[in-house]
Amino acid sequence: MQFEESSDSHRCSDTGALRDVYRNRPVLVTGANGFLGVNAVHALEALGARVTVLVRQERVRAQGFSGRVIQGDLRFGETVRTAVAGQSIVFDFAGVSGAVASNQDPDGFLDRECGPHLQLIKACAEAAPSPVVTFCSSRLVYGRPRYLPVDENHPLCPQSMYAVHKITIEHYLNVFATTHGLRFVVLRVSNPYGPYQPRDPRNYGVINRFLRDAADGRPIRIFGEGRQKRDYIHVADVVTAFLAAAMTDACHGQVFNFGGRQAVSIAEAAHTIARLAGGTPVCFEPWPGEYQSVETGDYQSDLRKIDRYIALPPPVPLEDGLRQTLFYYRNSED
Repeated sequence: MQFEESSDSHRCSDTGALRDVYRNRPVLVTGANGFLGVNAVHALEALGARVTVLVRQERVRAQGFSGRVIQGDLRFGETVRTAVAGQSIVFDFAGVSGAVASNQDPDGFLDRECGPHLQLIKACAEAAPSPVVTFCSSRLVYGRPRYLPVDENHPLCPQSMYAVHKITIEHYLNVFATTHGLRFVVLRVSNPYGPYQPRDPRNYGVINRFLRDAADGRPIRIFGEGRQKRDYIHVADVVTAFLAAAMTDACHGQVFNFGGRQAVSIAEAAHTIARLAGGTPVCFEPWPGEYQSVETGDYQSDLRKIDRYIALPPPVPLEDGLRQTLFYYRNSED
């Protein structure tokens, strides 16, 4: 199935244009029970796509999901080939997150990251027709920035095995593009936040952790002074970028940085959450050594490249997004 080439990039993220492209389109979401995956499934179903999810668990976290469920593991080739068959697009949000945890267990993270993605990408490349693969990479591939904002030409200098594996998977995509003509898009996502973060102890996704703590009545804990700046981006904006890039022929074979259009300090974001939550305490604690070793300092994405390819809608304002997400966590048991 071929995409219709759009001569007007400003149509790419228009809701009507997205609905026209995704209505009845067969798409696969991997990592569908994770933070980004759940949000993508909801968005795709709202657009009328024919969604298949590949999950390890029996339960699909996306409420009211009516699509096809394949329970299995990306490490098993036959399962992956079954899931990929007949798909037009694969939204790949699978993976094990956590920079610190990846350095503590490099062998385990290698087994759970690179092998499964190689199976998925190989199956996509060998499928007939071959789907477009959209892969969620990370800003952490750049390590500590040498300049700001960070563009796609910034040197790659990972500080964690997590980031090393992201780079490796990007290279898998390039190899199969060369050898098999695989179409792909990579988004190196910065600091997403929003609803549907799984309710379990997390050592990453700092703003969602702050929001969860505030919603549950716990103090917000910050390592260090919280002066480092981040370009927080609402998950709805992230999903829109993936949807628009996947449907735009010019984006295929490209790597894009994607984050917020403004950077604020971690401390400022925490105090905003505390205020919205009604006065949650904010506590500052010394850096644990293993966390300080992967701390990258200030970060802001350079969005000029993605803006040349697709015209995205205005982002969700940070305070509005924090307020909405706080409301979600206060009213959800998930």
